[in-house]
Amino acid sequence: MSTRSTTHFIHGNEANPTAIIYRHSDGYPEAAGVDLRKFLEECAKLSDPRFTDPSYLAAKYVVFLADLFNNTWDWKTGKEVRYESKLEFLSVGVMSSDPSDIEYRYIVDCGTIVDGRPVIRCYAVSMDWKTGTETQKKKVEIPALEKEETK
Repeated sequence: MSTRSTTHFIHGNEANPTAIIYRHSDGYPEAAGVDLRKFLEECAKLSDPRFTDPSYLAAKYVVFLADLFNNTWDWKTGKEVRYESKLEFLSVGVMSSDPSDIEYRYIVDCGTIVDGRPVIRCYAVSMDWKTGTETQKKKVEIPALEKEETK
């Protein structure tokens, strides 16, 4: 079973996200959290990263994830293979609210910039399957990037 997560792009108000991006698999902090840090590092290299604009930054994140998930496993060769079309990705969606099966929620606060980047928070969450309401929320640390990952 996949570890699902969402990333909320906000400008200071967690209760009112500008955009919510769904990730179907590897949503735990050691994968999705680290990927989110890598995404912000990539954006920092751009002439206009749009760190203070949650809608534009969320759009960039969809492109980042689409590229990340644009592959399949070739069982004959035992290697990962990229699809020919950039649009052949799965596992990423734009949502209007959190689905009831997520296990982690990431917050990218474009209204709080520290060291030149938006602040990221991660929560382990439990949702009521019937109502879709949150029943538990616990802050979780996201691992730091290794030195070679920031180059």
